[in-house]
Amino acid sequence: MTTKPNKETTLENIYADLESGIPENKSIKEYALPNARQWLGARFVAIWVLPIFFIKKISKLYASSAFIKPYSPSNTGPSYKQPETLYTALKNVFKGNDYLRFFDHRFIGIWVLPIALTGIVFEILLIAPTNNTSPFS
Repeated sequence: MTTKPNKETTLENIYADLESGIPENKSIKEYALPNARQWLGARFVAIWVLPIFFIKKISKLYASSAFIKPYSPSNTGPSYKQPETLYTALKNVFKGNDYLRFFDHRFIGIWVLPIALTGIVFEILLIAPTNNTSPFS
């Protein structure tokens, strides 16, 4: 088997690890069918690599799409020393280094305030004149 673990789990890497542990039988290769190594070798024996690969992919997907994450203090909290835009506040979130927490300052800046302002504008411009009333009454 190889001594260096592969950083990326792909089918080819799993097959290569298994093939490195199974010695090649050269006598079969000499007298058998033209492609005997392909169907008698490690790849034929290692059909069970597919469930391992798919279980790993499903577990990664499940871990990455966890809706509720336990609270952990963020190293990149709100900075009041310098002006911060939504882009600079969310740069690490989009890179995957940080999380967008519910009712965090970035969450409020992206979802709560724009939707509230949109609702206020619709109430003043569309709903109140249509009902012939004053806004918010």
